[in-house]
Amino acid sequence: MMMTQSKIAPGIRKPNVVVRLLKGIALLSKEIADFRRFFWRTPKEEKAILFYAEHRDYYRYFEGLVEKLIGEYNRTLCYVTSDPGDPILQRSESRINTFYLNKLLPFFMAHVNCSVFVMTLTDLNQFHLKRSLNPVHYVYVFHSLVSTHMIYRYGAFDHYDSILCCGPHQVREIRRHEDLNQLPPKRLVEAGYHLLERIYEGYRKYSLEKSLSGTKKTILVAPSWGAANILESCGERLVQLLLEAGYGVIVRPHPETLRRSPDLVALFASRFGNNPSFALETSVATHDSLLQADVLICDWSGVALEYAFGTERPVLFMDVPVKIRNERFKELDIEPLELSLRSEIGVIVPLEKLDTVPQAVSKLMADSVVFKERIAELRKQNVYGFGHSSDIGAQCIMTLAEDKNH
Repeated sequence: MMMTQSKIAPGIRKPNVVVRLLKGIALLSKEIADFRRFFWRTPKEEKAILFYAEHRDYYRYFEGLVEKLIGEYNRTLCYVTSDPGDPILQRSESRINTFYLNKLLPFFMAHVNCSVFVMTLTDLNQFHLKRSLNPVHYVYVFHSLVSTHMIYRYGAFDHYDSILCCGPHQVREIRRHEDLNQLPPKRLVEAGYHLLERIYEGYRKYSLEKSLSGTKKTILVAPSWGAANILESCGERLVQLLLEAGYGVIVRPHPETLRRSPDLVALFASRFGNNPSFALETSVATHDSLLQADVLICDWSGVALEYAFGTERPVLFMDVPVKIRNERFKELDIEPLELSLRSEIGVIVPLEKLDTVPQAVSKLMADSVVFKERIAELRKQNVYGFGHSSDIGAQCIMTLAEDKNH
């Protein structure tokens, strides 16, 4: 089993107060310089289109759009990130002006003067990040295939002007929410989902190149974040069962779990790190683990749909409590996609039947051909423009940038 193993190194010293202070001053100085450079040194035509990312991980959702805009459309754009370690800040691409803004971001957003602002940040205008005082058109890009009304806060998309929707379920849900709350209709674009296309193409290539000599099957455990996710509720026992059954196991914590619960992640590194059949993946920069896994074990994470639709292989769902961030989601009277498709793309195992997981995994692999055909059909029904999302999204952004009235 080939996998990249990344462990949490114990005993790393925290930087002292002076080092942290100096680093903070350096970052703030960079922010101030980038703030000035955007508003007073960047030509107006070069900042007509602006992308914003909270973290380096979010570039993968913009990648197709950015490459299409600077390539086929020959446009220069701006890319703002709040992650000082974002690789895009070191990218030498003449058609991408990059900026680092974090502490100054609320003030920046309130006064930004671009034509089109593209984000994958929910809850615009609901907390400290507000719409600009200037006439800016805001475009939302989804970072998941899941529905809009259960795992996102109420009103999470209300203050966007255009939304690049992944599938018909998102259009139905947003329109229903608008109708119930007498909101002006947004521009909903049948755009598709670039990340899914990357996974699909990556798996096709991996399938052609992978060695057939190995017999050990690989199981990926990739839960959502928050209370009662797989790692918290049954993670240790689950991994132990799979290893004892002879499977290779990759644990891929959610990025928010890595940031918010490092001790939990370190527990798995300490407990299983010396087992050659175990790997802990602490970065989502690549899709290697999704490609390698014969079965995914998940809970409520959107990665379940990405894995199933991207590789046409089944998912085992551990039946932990439902992740709900909007208690009013039932008002729409629409079942969320992440609920309705669970039994279609895999099987659901209750926590009290945890010991049956190895047998359930074995059966899923035995039925892989049946799942492949079913999942391909479900993808066709639930994902727009498969293979063409970047073309559709970039064309929409270009149209908006050139339309003075949006």
